Amino acid sequence: MVSFFRQFAAWLCGILLATCGAQTRAEPDSHFATHSGDHWSYDEVIAYVPCEQAEIPSVALAKINIALYRAKQLTEGRLCTGKWTPRGTLQYRQGPEVTEARSNSKSGRYSAWFFQTFRTPEALVCPDVTRAEYFMEMSRYLPAWISVRPARQPTTFRLGQAYTGGQHSLAVR
Repeated sequence: MVSFFRQFAAWLCGILLATCGAQTRAEPDSHFATHSGDHWSYDEVIAYVPCEQAEIPSVALAKINIALYRAKQLTEGRLCTGKWTPRGTLQYRQGPEVTEARSNSKSGRYSAWFFQTFRTPEALVCPDVTRAEYFMEMSRYLPAWISVRPARQPTTFRLGQAYTGGQHSLAVR
C-alpha cells in the first residue's frame, strides 16, 4: 500500500514539474518575442553595446540608460520646448546578455550586450510632433548601437535614419 502511494506521489510530482517547466519555457516567447505581432503595440528600444565598452552587464545597462536619458532630454529641448514627455510603463525587458552582433567592418561580427525593452506608448506633450518625428529626432542623439521604434509602426530609427522591415538597422560602424 505504501509503495502504491509513493509511486502515485512521484508520478504526480513528475507531471506537475513537467507542466510547470513547459509553461516557464513558453512564456517569454509567447508574450513579446520579436517574431510575434504583440510587440508592435509598444515603443521599443534595442541596444547592442560592444563588450569593449562595457565589461559587465550593469555597466552596459548604465551606458544604455545614460544614452537614452541624454537623447530624450536633447529631443525634448528641441521639439517639445523642454517639456518632459511621458515614458510609459515597462512591459518587457530582456538583457543585457552577451550575443554576437553584425558589424560593417571586414570581421563582420563582434561581441555585444543585447538589451531590449517594450514600453506602453503614452501621448507626447510636444505640439504638432508625431511619434515618428520624435523617435527619429531622438535617434540622432543615440550611439550607433541603439535603435528605437515607436509603437504601431514598422519603422526603426538609428542615427537619424529610418529603416523599415527587411532592412538591417543595427550594423555598427
